[in-house]
Amino acid sequence: MAQSISLQLPDETLHRYRRGAAAARKVLEEFLVERLTEAAPPLADDLPSPLREELQAMEDLSDETLWEIAQSHLPPTSQRVYSRLLRKNSLGTLTARERATLHAHGEEARRVTLKKAHAAMLLKWRGYHLPSPAELQRPG
Repeated sequence: MAQSISLQLPDETLHRYRRGAAAARKVLEEFLVERLTEAAPPLADDLPSPLREELQAMEDLSDETLWEIAQSHLPPTSQRVYSRLLRKNSLGTLTARERATLHAHGEEARRVTLKKAHAAMLLKWRGYHLPSPAELQRPG
């Protein structure tokens, strides 16, 4: 089901979208719907539970807490173990027990990464400037 909304766009923005629609040989409304669909933020609704609930709960966190999550890392001990096991895995020398440990640390790393990304997205929605990867790597 489709719904209608009205938007007030700055002249420059409307001009850009009209030019884009003309270049794509599409009606303005169709072009705008496509661009909005492409830019639509991912929702935690599509993830399995309990991860879904954890990410949805982040929407209610303070900005300060979201910044802490966005800048978090695997604990150093976990990172060292994970890195060592990844190296051993690339050499094909993992035992079954190490393989299980690697899998557990990999799941932890993916969870941290997903939470960091979700926190960053929420901060961006709240109007904060997030540094680009290049800005993060810039010395000083």
